[in-house]
Amino acid sequence: MEILLTSLGLALLFLVLGIPLMLGKVKRNSLYGARFSATMADGRVWDVVNRKTGFLFVVGGAVAGIVDMLAVAGVVTRVVGQYVVGALVTYILIASVWLWRYSERVARDTGVTVRDMEVGRTAPLLVAIGCFAIVIAGVLSAFSTPNPWVGFRVPATFANPAVWHQVNLKAGLTLAVLSGVFGFMFLSLRNMTEDERKRLFSGLFIGWVISIVVVAIAGSLFANSLVR
Repeated sequence: MEILLTSLGLALLFLVLGIPLMLGKVKRNSLYGARFSATMADGRVWDVVNRKTGFLFVVGGAVAGIVDMLAVAGVVTRVVGQYVVGALVTYILIASVWLWRYSERVARDTGVTVRDMEVGRTAPLLVAIGCFAIVIAGVLSAFSTPNPWVGFRVPATFANPAVWHQVNLKAGLTLAVLSGVFGFMFLSLRNMTEDERKRLFSGLFIGWVISIVVVAIAGSLFANSLVR
């Protein structure tokens, strides 16, 4: 449980640190942000690179937070916390190298352009892939039998295979349908203008995260109600 709480705290820290950077609210400083030679030398490069940094932090924190919340709700094993911590550490190391190279490219080769400030077509695609991964997990959960890996794993479902089946069938399919809908909505952003993407992307992302948390909580409550 301790490692799971650590993982959840780390995910929340990623979100808290990432959102101000993503919104461009952090100016050049010596403590907070992507502090490379290129970013510290030019305020425009700082703004572009740190917006990307914030986006990477928010995505990493959100994905990790979703997995941790599913573990808290009993949908996946709580042992997953240690893997999430390891994945976040690896993620930030890889992201740091990429951001350093990106900062050099922005400063030296292309300069700061309008395109560097865009949400772009790639971000919605990556989030859509995440949505469809949750769809697969939901379908597997819906038709699973009691196991230590996939499904709404709470004491009530483990105690009774019939409860497991009812809870995972309804909650798993609900999760799959919701994530599938959000996935196609994210894909539709690729065909919109940049202004439309900027206006809709954050709202859709937050809505998707909230829907997963709500389904996880509702599934746990439903399981407990069946054994009363």
